[in-house]
Amino acid sequence: MTGTDMPETLSPDEARILADIDRGRCHAVELQFTDVSGSLKGVALPASQARGVLTHGHWFDGSALEGNARLAETDLRLFPDGRTWAIIPWGTGPTVARAICDIRTPDGSQYPAAPRAVLARAVDAALEVGLHLEVASEIEFFVFRVRPDGSRIPVDRAGYFDTNGDAGGALREEVSRALEAMGIAVDGTHHELAPGQHEIDLPPMPAVAAADAIVTAKYVVKSLARMRGLAVTFMPKPLEGVAGSGLHLHQGVTMADGSDALADPIDEYGLSATGRGWIGGQLAHARAACAVLAPQVNSYKRIGRGFDAPSAIAWSRRDPSAMLHVARPVLARKRVGGRRPVLVEIRHADPSCNPYLALAVAIAAGLDGVREGLDVPPPLVAGDPRSVAADALPVSLGEALTELAWDGIVRDALGTHVHDRLITVSEQEWQAYKSHVTAWEVARSFDAS
Repeated sequence: MTGTDMPETLSPDEARILADIDRGRCHAVELQFTDVSGSLKGVALPASQARGVLTHGHWFDGSALEGNARLAETDLRLFPDGRTWAIIPWGTGPTVARAICDIRTPDGSQYPAAPRAVLARAVDAALEVGLHLEVASEIEFFVFRVRPDGSRIPVDRAGYFDTNGDAGGALREEVSRALEAMGIAVDGTHHELAPGQHEIDLPPMPAVAAADAIVTAKYVVKSLARMRGLAVTFMPKPLEGVAGSGLHLHQGVTMADGSDALADPIDEYGLSATGRGWIGGQLAHARAACAVLAPQVNSYKRIGRGFDAPSAIAWSRRDPSAMLHVARPVLARKRVGGRRPVLVEIRHADPSCNPYLALAVAIAAGLDGVREGLDVPPPLVAGDPRSVAADALPVSLGEALTELAWDGIVRDALGTHVHDRLITVSEQEWQAYKSHVTAWEVARSFDAS
């Protein structure tokens, strides 16, 4: 298929886009996508160009996908996914709409190195064996006030679920309304543990839609905070001595008939063979996957540093040191289709990751465990000596990158191009960090010798 013979028939979602434009509901369209690192990119167009873009796509320089590992220019095309179309419900100027895009090559085929395509491949691999994944997410972040001198302080001093002194509550409410207006449901919001730290919870949805929703939520939070003169960060550990921010991903897996693929009520852990394999696979590939789920130098100032952040390659019902939490169905926090299924909660991911790549790697690891018939060790229990004996998650980005380099399952899930670009970007950050002399080092050692 070439750029001149793309189908002229539009889907109902695409017809809705044109109807919005014809009614004058928007004057410009932003075509959005993420680079390998997870940064949101966009191209703004006059709304009058939408019909041509829906049919033929919009040409752009594909090296924008490379992040800081940018190489030679590559001609690619953006095709908006009509399911993500939304009028942006803020701003005082001309109305703007946005759509998250699929990326295609000049011949019309999917570009395999686009992060959204990486996740779509993983979803297809699960469907081939009759498994359907839904993901609910908990997105944590910090909100700061900016002083006249440019320094930043937390927007409040409130704590976990506090309402008194919660200066970010109005922002969270505004974000919830905006997300609902953009077609993304919100399960709830609340203040988190640390000063200025907040959380938005999104309900279960198919994996690609879940990643789209995470990307959108971050975009909305930052945009609305900026309008209030506030600064938001999704870095995992912006403050010393307090909790860091995670991106908790609750995975539910069902069969074609809608039954819970992970549950077996007569099993001692309530897990089916598929459930044991899914968890076992994610434990087996945890150290390599960590470079994708926790991709920054700063990520490892959160992992294994207390404040309920995970440190062990283990699963548990409640032990905060475990990287996976698996509540029994009756206690599961998230409903899927009116039921409380077995949900496998990934706790070591953080909001600096690219959610498309993070979920793709999680699916690939789970599927490998199912294929190989892997089993699970006993769950960790707080105070149990086995908690001390469990293998540890990587303690640095450098350690995680070493694991990523040799894990074939993770590499194949990402694809060679994304795998290599991700390693390049992360290695650049790791080498820059290792050579940087901090103020702490100078203060501690300047007069010590």
